[in-house]
Amino acid sequence: MAIQFVRQAKFARNRGFSLIEILVAMAIIALLAGLAIPFMGNSNDKFARQEINRLLAAVELVRDKAVIENREYGLTIDEDGYQFLILDDEDPEAPPRWKIISESQALNQHEFPEEVEVNVAIDGENIFDSSEDDVEIFEEEVDIFEDEEAEEQVDPPQIYFLSTGEQNEFTLAVASNDQYQSDLEDPKFYRIKGELSGVLKYQGPLPGNLFQDIDRDYTDYLEDEL
Repeated sequence: MAIQFVRQAKFARNRGFSLIEILVAMAIIALLAGLAIPFMGNSNDKFARQEINRLLAAVELVRDKAVIENREYGLTIDEDGYQFLILDDEDPEAPPRWKIISESQALNQHEFPEEVEVNVAIDGENIFDSSEDDVEIFEEEVDIFEDEEAEEQVDPPQIYFLSTGEQNEFTLAVASNDQYQSDLEDPKFYRIKGELSGVLKYQGPLPGNLFQDIDRDYTDYLEDEL
């Protein structure tokens, strides 16, 4: 299979497709698969699975792009949605600045549906202590869903994907809202854990509270599930 993939990659390159274009195509396929898989059944956590699959595909793509393009990328996320950023340092006469990525379908700004709740921990610090907290990650004058004219005001990202393959430590967790959780089952959520070395770990469904257990050690539980 590996040999076949290499041959396909070489064939695509000979026809003018770059590795980045192949990665983008694969990411779009993964996003579409993430949209389709949750609806194959009656699982009450389908909305959470849909969102975490979409986010995982986008994070994997931007991590690869950072290394291949030798550029710095970032992710800004809050309870409403997320956006990917790129560090623009190509103008030697201007200081580097973060720009919103808007030309890539796989990395466009995304707003979470009302059916899910989101929690984020960065460098071991839980950003959302509870679902009832009214947390504003961004300054009031910055809205991640503003139009492109506000690009100059973009703040630095919370999560970095460096050209060296490194990233800061983070956990992104998603769960369906209470009304979509089964009364017959314990609450559950999905998470993506990023390590400093650039490793990504997808885990779920995990039993527990999205806000209290976001960085809980599930090693024993996951081993029992294997």
